[in-house]
Amino acid sequence: MTTNSNHGDSLRNPAVDFDRTDLSPRGVLLFLAGLLVAGIFIELVIWGMFRFLSHSTLFVQGNPSPMMQVQKAMPETAPGADLQNTQPVNPQVFPEPRLQTNDASDMDALLRQEKKVLYPEEPFEDSTGAVHIPIDQAMALIVQRGLPVQPQTPANTGAPAEVQKAGIAQKQGATGPSKGTKVAVPGKQ
Repeated sequence: MTTNSNHGDSLRNPAVDFDRTDLSPRGVLLFLAGLLVAGIFIELVIWGMFRFLSHSTLFVQGNPSPMMQVQKAMPETAPGADLQNTQPVNPQVFPEPRLQTNDASDMDALLRQEKKVLYPEEPFEDSTGAVHIPIDQAMALIVQRGLPVQPQTPANTGAPAEVQKAGIAQKQGATGPSKGTKVAVPGKQ
């Protein structure tokens, strides 16, 4: 006799089931319906408020706010009339830094100033004693004379002078320091 009570379904396991304490679809649908009703109610309340305020005598007349000050419009010919949210200001004496208003003329002025420095009309000597000549003449002089070169000095190895002198003497063919002469070696005392 068999103890299997699944009534002929060999693939069904009675010990395997899902958790029945989970949310039911009915609860989720009720929540969504409540959310829809609340949204419609809020829309109707806001619509009613705007309708009431549009028919109110306070807003129909367009009374200005008591916080607003009445100001006269500035004449268009006044200096600084093109500046909107400022007090009357003369842009010619506006404090630094100013915004760039005409970039083409500013660039032309910069190029003229640089050309004046690079190509002086007459050679001159400044306060430091440097002579300024046109740059094309200066480049021609460098090509003709070459660049100045500093004489090369032997690299300082960091050894004491006595050790360096001993090394130079050995290179020149000397036999080294005589007996009894102490030579300082770095790191030894």
